[in-house]
Amino acid sequence: MDYIQGLDYLSGVWQLEGHAFVPNGTSRAIIVQIHGGEQHATTLILRINEGDVHYYLRDLGVVDVYDRWFRVNIIHEMDEETEMVFFDGVQKLVTEDCGPGDLFFKCGVYAAPPNVSYYLESRWRDIKIYKK
Repeated sequence: MDYIQGLDYLSGVWQLEGHAFVPNGTSRAIIVQIHGGEQHATTLILRINEGDVHYYLRDLGVVDVYDRWFRVNIIHEMDEETEMVFFDGVQKLVTEDCGPGDLFFKCGVYAAPPNVSYYLESRWRDIKIYKK
């Protein structure tokens, strides 16, 4: 895959790779997403809930991520309409995307759901975006 900076995408295979850190106290916050999609504002959301990682509201079985660096890898195969999510090298999700759109990766911290904690923080390093 080639390394790309700052591009929206409409087709192809795209990958985000990076290391994230979420301090204890951040809960119900979105930490990474693929923004855009035909049916919704996003085609992928990963959020932290009490130290565990969720795809939208679905538990991914990634637990106790508070106060440590962990590797996140998201692969979006537009032609196959498939998204794959890996944590620390272990595949945790394969799912259909939410349709075509003007898509781009976002990482940071976003408050969207009700009852989100008042303290919101996520740190990212070594972020890379690839296109095949």
